Parts: sequence; structure tokens; C-alpha cells
Amino acid sequence: MILIPPWAKILIPVLLAVAAVLFVYAYGQQQFGLGEKAERAAWLARETTDLRSANAKIKSLEEKYRQQEHDAADAIAVISYNYQKELQHVKTEKERVIAGLRGGAFRLRIPVAASVQACRGIASEAPASTGGRDGGARAELSVEASEFLVGLASEADEVTKQLGRCQDIIKAYRTQGK
Repeated sequence: MILIPPWAKILIPVLLAVAAVLFVYAYGQQQFGLGEKAERAAWLARETTDLRSANAKIKSLEEKYRQQEHDAADAIAVISYNYQKELQHVKTEKERVIAGLRGGAFRLRIPVAASVQACRGIASEAPASTGGRDGGARAELSVEASEFLVGLASEADEVTKQLGRCQDIIKAYRTQGK
């Protein structure tokens, strides 16, 4: 018979217990690592899905705003075209009136006081209403003064047109996002 020392009888179960504990620990570490990998994979999948969704939304918004920008540019182009046409009309009208003033077809007159007429030796009595006019005394402006006034009125018309188009542009921008 083989004789086993008494300390060996204790050592074998202790070694088996240590081996079992080490096996359980190693198995736990492996499972923990697998769990970490699974959790990381799930997290990456969730983040990828969220990122794809966010990118799709960004693309959609970019397209929407590009279209709005294009529409606004079209609206401003139309406003600019109309503005240029209106300015050309104002310029043409100014040139027509000035040509009429120079040719004698048009004359500008202003009312004058009776005392001014008396100083000039003109009868201070104004004739009665003739041809639907009030019949008051009037003085004719020189061609140069008339041209100046027509030019000034033309500039005022241009400013009015410009302000109107500025208002149109503001309206276009305000309605752009709607």
C-alpha cells in the first residue's frame, strides 16, 4: 500500500479548490470581456443609427435651405430687373420732358403775386377764369430752371423706386422661410 502523507491529503483538495477558483475567475473574465464587446457593439450600432439619422436630417435641411436661398435669389433677380426697367422709364420720361422743354412743347409756370405784376408794369387785375383755369397770374420758368426741376423730380422718382424695391427685398427675405 502506498502511504500518502497527511499534509498531502489536505494539499490535494486545497489545490483543487484553488484550481476551481482560478477556473471560475478566468471564465468570469472571459465572459466579462465578451459582455464588454457585446455592449460596445450595441453602443456602436446605436450611435451609427443616430448618426445616420442626424446626417439625413442635415442633408434634408441643407436641401430645404438651398431651395429657399435659390427662391430668394430668383425673387431678388425679378425685383432687380423690374427696378432697372423702372429706372429706365424714369430716365426716358425725364429726357422726353427736357426735350419738350427745349423744343417749346412744354413750359413750366408758377403763380405770382399781383404786387409782383404791378412792379413790372403788368395790370394787376387777373382775368376771369378762362378755359377751366383759375385765371391767376403766372410766370414762366426759364428752360434751365425747368430742366433743373425736372431733373430733381426725376431723382426723387428714382429714390422712390429704389425705396420701393428695398421694401420688396425685405418682404422677400421675410417670406423666405415660410
